[in-house]
Amino acid sequence: MSLENEVKQPKFRNNRHRAVVNVLFTYSNVASRLQKILNSYNLTLQQFNILRILRRQYPEPACNCTLRDQMFDARSDVTRIVDRLIKENLVMRDHCTHDRRKVNITITSKGLNILKDMDPLNEQMDGVMASLTEQELSELNRLLDKIRNSH
Repeated sequence: MSLENEVKQPKFRNNRHRAVVNVLFTYSNVASRLQKILNSYNLTLQQFNILRILRRQYPEPACNCTLRDQMFDARSDVTRIVDRLIKENLVMRDHCTHDRRKVNITITSKGLNILKDMDPLNEQMDGVMASLTEQELSELNRLLDKIRNSH
């Protein structure tokens, strides 16, 4: 189905306008499909993203600013997301011994185990892009990088 039919907008101002709407609409579609995969683990995309960042850092802790810098959506409320992960015993928070203003966040063994259990889902998540060839994926990545880096 064409973008025009899906968003019920028969005409765009120009191709740039159509491209912006297309990227945003596609982001929403991809995020929704990935969220369906994560639902069985009661995790949101943002929670999953933080857990993966912390696993990469492990055994070193991360601070809120590190998480915010590496998250897909930098507007996310990192503190609120971490609070929910703490309630589930997936991460822990403690104050830095040499700087009381700094908070360290570390993934717990339960968090590591959940991610290990979820690793087989990577193929299913990659399947969101299954309709594209390797060449198309390379071109898409190149174009998205170009958009993101053209300030």
